Formats: sequence, structure tokens, C-alpha cells
Amino acid sequence: MEIKYEIPDDKVRSFTGSAKRRLQEQAQKYTLEIISEAEKVEELIRENGASTEITDNIIFQAVRRNRTEKKKNLKIVFVRVLAEILLFISGLMFLPEMFVTTDGALNMGYLVAFLLVTLIAFIVTIVTYFMGGE
Repeated sequence: MEIKYEIPDDKVRSFTGSAKRRLQEQAQKYTLEIISEAEKVEELIRENGASTEITDNIIFQAVRRNRTEKKKNLKIVFVRVLAEILLFISGLMFLPEMFVTTDGALNMGYLVAFLLVTLIAFIVTIVTYFMGGE
């Protein structure tokens, strides 16, 4: 079955041909996502042995679930966890007495290690925002 819908010309009057094609592609993609989500919802509520039937209420639930449940990219999750761990380690490393040796000199090795971990933590944290589209 083919599903078609009309959009009034005044709504897309200023769209270029390529913009209209892109809108059509995105609408089709979104519709297919809703259909997939509706099938999942229907499968959850279907009784054993009952025939498949997707109602308007299931479509409503699928639209709501599709908006709220964003698919998590495993790579993004890994980078965010790494950023959190590095920030935690950086916080644990901040011990003022470790920056100075017993004779009162600056402990360069510890300072460099602390600054390196902190810098990497900041960079990874910033990268997570660009990866996540925030």
C-alpha cells in the first residue's frame, strides 16, 4: 500500500527543488521510523497467538517513543564515559602537597602528569559535545 499526503503549496513556496526532494526523503525516513516503532509497540502489547493489528493509539505511542528514545551511538557513549573517568582521575590527582617536594621545590613530574591528564580530560569532554551534536 502506498501512503501519500498533500502539503499546501503556500507552505513550500520558497523551497528549491532540491529542498523539496530532501524534505520528501526526510519525511519518508521519519515515517519508516514511526512504522518500525509502531511494530515494536504492537509486539509488546500483543497477546500470544493474536493477529498483528496496529491501531491509531499504537501510532500515537510510537510517535511519542520515537521523540523521547534517541538511539545511543556506542562510540559516543564510550567517549563520554572516558571523559568522565579522566575528569574523575584529574580531580583525584589534585593534591597540593604533591606539587611540592620535601625540600620545597616544584615537583615537575607530578605537575606535568596532572596537567596532561587534565588537558586530555578537557579535550575529550569538548569532543563529546561535538560528537553528540550539542
